Amino acid sequence: MRDARHLRLSRLPAVWATYPRVLLNRRPPIETVGEPQEFVATVRDVRLDGDAVARYLAMCSFGETGAVPVTFPHVLAMPLHLKIFAQGDFPLRPMGLIHLSNTIEGLAPLVAGTSLDLVVAARNYQRTDAGLAFDMATEITCDGRPVWRETCVFLSRWPAGAERTGGARPPRPPRAPRDSAVLAELEVSLRTAWEYAKVAADYNPIHLSDRAARFFGLRGAISHGMWSLARTLAQAPVPLIPAGATIGTQFLTPVQLPAKVAVKEWREQGDVKRALCDVRTGRVHMYAWWPEAGQG
Repeated sequence: MRDARHLRLSRLPAVWATYPRVLLNRRPPIETVGEPQEFVATVRDVRLDGDAVARYLAMCSFGETGAVPVTFPHVLAMPLHLKIFAQGDFPLRPMGLIHLSNTIEGLAPLVAGTSLDLVVAARNYQRTDAGLAFDMATEITCDGRPVWRETCVFLSRWPAGAERTGGARPPRPPRAPRDSAVLAELEVSLRTAWEYAKVAADYNPIHLSDRAARFFGLRGAISHGMWSLARTLAQAPVPLIPAGATIGTQFLTPVQLPAKVAVKEWREQGDVKRALCDVRTGRVHMYAWWPEAGQG
């Protein structure tokens, strides 16, 4: 195992200074990537900005609760994701990465104005039938105490025509149970994607331009996965997620823009599940789950 590469920063990197390197750095063909290096980015004393939280609350429809949503720290960590992607020896092309899954642990309430320390690591690379997957893991601490953790699993796809280890077609995405409650139906557009990009500093062009998305092998622009998760959790009635619970998320099929989607909820084996589903076909784009209050 190669030694990890450590990036110790004095402040959060400026997103617009980082993006040119993310976009323009040359990467080797993915088929030639051997054992990728682990990258770790660390920054201390990051103030949790109340204005940024308020903009995020409004955009994702959480309302004026004043509470910091459990999904917001992903936005706080985003500049460190980009800093890792911008490294000249990071071997994978960041644009076009597919977000496969997500786990979040909200270990303690977050309060605007407090000072936080962030550590983000790209690690645990795994060769799969679809491409090279890896974890982007984040831990946030306050006064040395962990308050939030997240692991995003990303996939860099093999090029078209590359040999696969398995020949079966992937299964069709599931549908929500027939008895699931429909909480809302939503229109999602490129405007939605641009508004989320502004509050989340996630300007990946696959979300913002049909032409760019097609360049990276997609049919057209797709919604941000983390917007899908946040908007699903924000839908009234806002769920009561037990303190310290882990929220798991699977992203199954992209939301092609524009789209009409439904937020659905059901319970299964002691978990609450919420999904974002295609209104026309009923197929699930993404779903999240967490233990029902009193379970565990």
